[in-house]
Amino acid sequence: MINSDFEKIIETVTLYFKGTYHGSAEMLSKAFHPTARITGIINDEIFDWSLSEFISRITMSPSAANKGENYDKKIISIDNTKNAAMVKACVIVGEFIFFDYITLLKINGHWIIKNKSFTN
Repeated sequence: MINSDFEKIIETVTLYFKGTYHGSAEMLSKAFHPTARITGIINDEIFDWSLSEFISRITMSPSAANKGENYDKKIISIDNTKNAAMVKACVIVGEFIFFDYITLLKINGHWIIKNKSFTN
């Protein structure tokens, strides 16, 4: 992987992390492809959201930053081949510990999140 690709993947995932932490629709819209799907399981219940549904869920409540919660999100691993990458991340939100599997594509020279699956 070219070093700049590695750095750009980290920047994109960090933008997603900060967007959820601060409740920023603008940051999330920059990190995710417009047709991204966010799917996962929370306490054995399956969720499947469009990007707009995901952003609405994030922005309709006070943000973690506004509630004074710790910023506890980290990348565990990155796997990249040419214009595709997979990032595994650990994200702690309130009492939930999530593991994210984030698929990114390099489109027109820019890394963007195409899909995210998660479990807690």
